Order: sequence, then structure tokens, then C-alpha cells
Amino acid sequence: MKHWLKVELTAIWLGMVTALACWLIGGFLMILWVFYSSATVYHLEFLIYLLGISGVLLGGIIAGSKVKKTAWLHGLWVGVLLGLLGLIINLEIAPEFYSWLTLGRQLFVWSLWGLVGGYFSRFLVRKKIKEAVEEEDSTP
Repeated sequence: MKHWLKVELTAIWLGMVTALACWLIGGFLMILWVFYSSATVYHLEFLIYLLGISGVLLGGIIAGSKVKKTAWLHGLWVGVLLGLLGLIINLEIAPEFYSWLTLGRQLFVWSLWGLVGGYFSRFLVRKKIKEAVEEEDSTP
């Protein structure tokens, strides 16, 4: 296997745990909002969709920031694995509402947002990377 294709499973795991924690906390806050507000009708589909995508993006950022190289690949793996988890949950809850095209689109979109999160993490930790490279160059 080529050096640039190596993945760190701990970084991917941390990204997935972060995304799942974001989903759980966001879902809990939405439930509290429904219980304690006085509105009679709620349209939460868009908010749930944004919560899912933001969780995948955050997971990709966390996974990408924990590695020195191939941050995009680690973010992509977070997106793919969370997309597969979402597909399994969707098919268990309501299989008659989903077509193969819808499921493929969901997997593609979540993988893409994980990839973007991993790529974006390079810009967030650029200073840390420069310091690590300078430290490696200075060691005899």
C-alpha cells in the first residue's frame, strides 16, 4: 500500500464519535424546543437535514485535523461510514419511502461533506502543520 493511502483508524473513529455526539445533542435540543415552545405545527425536516450535514462536516474536520497527511481521505471515510449508517437507519425506519436513487444521493452528499470537512481541516490547522514540519526538519 502506498504511504499516502494509509489511514489512521483512531482519527476516523474520533470524527465519527464527534459527528454522532453533534447529532444527539442537536436532536435533544430540537426535542426540547418542541416540548417547550407554544407552536402547534413544526416543520423540522430542513433542520434535521442541516443537523445531519453539519455533523458530517464537523466529523470530517475533526478526523482531518488529527492526521498529518491525507486529511481529505479521513474526512471522506467519516462521510462514507456515517452515510452508510444513515442508510441503514433510514431503511429500518421506513423502507417504502426510499428508492435506490435517493439512497445513492444521500450517500454521495454525506461522503462529499465529509470530504469537504477533511479538506477544510487543513486550513484550520495549517500553523500546527508548519510547526510539525519545522520540528521534523530540525531533528538530526
